Amino acid sequence: MAVRLPLWSLLALASLVLYTSGEMPTEGEMEKELMKIQTDMKELRMERLVMKERLEFAEKALTAMKENKVAFAVSLGGAGLQKTTTGNKDLIYRDVLTNVGNAYNTETGEFIAPVRGVYYVRFTINGPSDFTISGVLYKNNNRLPELIAHEGPSGEGSDTASNGATLLLEKGDRLNMVLWHNTQIWDNSNHHSTFSGFLLFSMPVDESDTGEEMTDAMTELKKLQSTMAELKTFNLQMKERMEATENKLKAYKDVGQHKVAFSASLGGDGLQKTTSGNKQLIYRDVMTNVGYAYNTSTGVFTAPVRGVYYVRFTVNGPTDFTISSVLYKNDKEIQLIVHEQPSGEGSDTGSNGAALLLEEGDRLSMKLWHNTQIWDSSNHHSTFSAFLVFPLTRAEEASGAEHSYAER
Repeated sequence: MAVRLPLWSLLALASLVLYTSGEMPTEGEMEKELMKIQTDMKELRMERLVMKERLEFAEKALTAMKENKVAFAVSLGGAGLQKTTTGNKDLIYRDVLTNVGNAYNTETGEFIAPVRGVYYVRFTINGPSDFTISGVLYKNNNRLPELIAHEGPSGEGSDTASNGATLLLEKGDRLNMVLWHNTQIWDNSNHHSTFSGFLLFSMPVDESDTGEEMTDAMTELKKLQSTMAELKTFNLQMKERMEATENKLKAYKDVGQHKVAFSASLGGDGLQKTTSGNKQLIYRDVMTNVGYAYNTSTGVFTAPVRGVYYVRFTVNGPTDFTISSVLYKNDKEIQLIVHEQPSGEGSDTGSNGAALLLEEGDRLSMKLWHNTQIWDSSNHHSTFSAFLVFPLTRAEEASGAEHSYAER
C-alpha cells in the first residue's frame, strides 16, 4: 500500500535509521537518507501500478477467451408449412442443433447477444415455389429488417434462398426471424429452413480505469520500514500471480491455435444422378484444406478437435429433375439438407449451413439422395466447406452454461 507521511516524520525516521552509534546524524545525512526512502517508495508504487495493469489485462483477456464462446444453429424442424395472410408472423425455431452459451431461446425464437462483439449470422429458407417464400431477420424489433430472403412464386416445385452477414451487436441485442405477410416457409426434420450464428470476436467498450489511490496514513514512524517490506512482498506476489495468469493465457491461446478450414467442389464431374439408392458425394476439387481434415479420396471431413465448426454447402443442377445434397454426421445423422423439386427448364441453386458442435473424430459427409441429381463444373457451382470457429472442452461448455443461467 502507498504511504504518505509529513516531512517532519520522514526526517525523524531518517534520524532513527542513521542513529546507530549514539551520535546524531548531520542534517545533510538526514536529507540524503530521506531522499533515498522517498525514491524507493515511489519506485515500489510505480512497480505495483504497472503490474496491476498487466495483471488486470491478462485476467480480462483470459476470462474473455474462456467465456465468450457463443454459437447456435436451429431449424423449424417438423413444423411443416407455415403460411400467413394476416400480417407478419414470428418464426420460432424449436429444433436445436447447437446452442453453445445458451444465448438462443427456443420459447421465443430470439437470440440475445451475451457480449458486445461481431457475430456472423445466417439463415436459409425453403418452401413450395407456387407461393412467395420469405425469411426476414430483425434486430430489437426495429421497423426495418437487418437481412431478408424473399422469393416470388415460380410455378411448381420448391425453392431455397439464404442470406447472412457479420453484425456488430451490443450486449443484450435481440435477433429474431419473421415470416412476412402473404408469404410461406417450410421445413421438416431434415432441416431445410435454418437460423444460425456465432461470435467471431468480442469488442468490449473501453472503460476508463480510475484505479485506487491508496492513502492510508500511518502515525508510527517505526512502521515505515516494515511497510516497505510489505510492499516488496506484495509486489513479488503480484508478479508471480501476473506471470502465472499470462502463462495460462498463452497456454489457452496455444490450445486455440488449431487452424482448420477446407473448401472443395465437385469440379468437372458434370452431372451426377442416381436412381438406385443414395450416393456418396466426393468433392475432389480442393480450394482450401488447412489442417488436412478433409479427405479427397473419401469425401469425408473428420473433426481433429472438439469444438464448434461452421459448415456450409451449395448445390446446383438442372431444374428438369429433383436436385439434392444432404449433410450426414457419422454416416447416420442427417444434419442439414438442400432438396429442390423440378420446376421446368433451366437450372437452380440452393444452399444451407449451420454452426455445429462436433466431437473429436466426428465425420461429416455429403450424399446425393435416391432419385435426385447434382451438377458442377470447373467453375465450382456445387461446393462443400467448413472451418473451426473455436475449440470447446466439456469443462468450458459446462462452465459457459452455468454462467449463462446465472445471468438470467
